[in-house]
Amino acid sequence: MPLKSDQVTPEHSRTAILLFARTPKAEIQHKWLPKGELLYAQFNEHSQNLIRRSGIPFFHFSEKDQRGKNFGEKFANAIQEIFDSGYDRIISIGNDSPQLSHVEIRTAIQSLEDGIQVLGPSKDGGIYLLGLLRSAFDKQRFLEFSWGHRCLYGELKEFLEINAKNVHILPVFFDIDISSDIPILLRFSGFIPFGIMQLLQSLISHNKISKFDVVLSEITPFNTPNSNKGSPVNFPILAQI
Repeated sequence: MPLKSDQVTPEHSRTAILLFARTPKAEIQHKWLPKGELLYAQFNEHSQNLIRRSGIPFFHFSEKDQRGKNFGEKFANAIQEIFDSGYDRIISIGNDSPQLSHVEIRTAIQSLEDGIQVLGPSKDGGIYLLGLLRSAFDKQRFLEFSWGHRCLYGELKEFLEINAKNVHILPVFFDIDISSDIPILLRFSGFIPFGIMQLLQSLISHNKISKFDVVLSEITPFNTPNSNKGSPVNFPILAQI
């Protein structure tokens, strides 16, 4: 099992963080972005820094550790493996939402310890964070969710509300799957780590899309087959919360 941290504090000893993210080299085989390998290396580093700052034990399941034929199987197997190792609460994050900060991580930790599950909705209808209790995990149902479609967030929200009643909804964030996502995300540069922001700005300049005027309510449709976090393959929409 890919355990990457042995820091276990008494108050959080039953909570683990799952970083479900491919290596940068593998990411660029599924999501093309200029300087993609460098960009995803920074994304992975950002996610890992947030996890280390939390002090919570964590597991990184890259493509080398994921088992299954599709995203749903790989994700459900990773969650089951961590629960089977003795944890009662899991916070799962990916590597393509640079707006994610320690604030959302700490909120998720506290919510789970209070028995409240957590969802972080993405602008495209997917999720960037899932806080899950062992008691509410249904592996078979997880295999049936519409991973890779814009209805994913709604399905997960309904499932958690039915099975656990209380669900804490985090702010809606953007993620990056294609180049046209970059200028959108930079409108929120105050919430992005400086190093990542600089790299994103250089990519815009390099590709001469700095004048690309994107209306937030009319985001360009995209296709991200075999996404590593369930990003939609259809038209992105604002998650309904």
